[in-house]
Amino acid sequence: MLQLNEKNKNTLISIGLIILTLIIAYFMARFEVIKRAKREYLEGEKFLSFYKNPDLKKQYYDEKLRKKEISEPEYEMLMEDNDLKNAYVQYETVVDLFTPPESKWVKLSRQRLNEITPLYNEWVSKLKAEIESASAEPKKTSPAAKK
Repeated sequence: MLQLNEKNKNTLISIGLIILTLIIAYFMARFEVIKRAKREYLEGEKFLSFYKNPDLKKQYYDEKLRKKEISEPEYEMLMEDNDLKNAYVQYETVVDLFTPPESKWVKLSRQRLNEITPLYNEWVSKLKAEIESASAEPKKTSPAAKK
């Protein structure tokens, strides 16, 4: 049988502690990534519900304004913001940044992306058309520029 002297015992204990520390660090990192994926997925769900129900969005931000959690300019900016775009970005963030591991939240985000991508692409196309039509219009020059 193998006899372990004090030095070998200490080495084995150190190796065991290092391995245990690495395992704990792995599971902590995994837990943190899954927790962040869940948070971003739920944000995407919030924005998607705002897109589907604008009254809910108004009610939500009215309450935040009433509680002075946001200012009037922030309120106006948030009310004008496109919720479909925000939902798309949140789901895309989950899929891009929080994989691996392939958590429940990543799978749900992929499903939502499949649902809303056609709507998002349609919105982007309309936005491009607006930009192109605005840039095709003749620019008005000021009287000072004519001199």
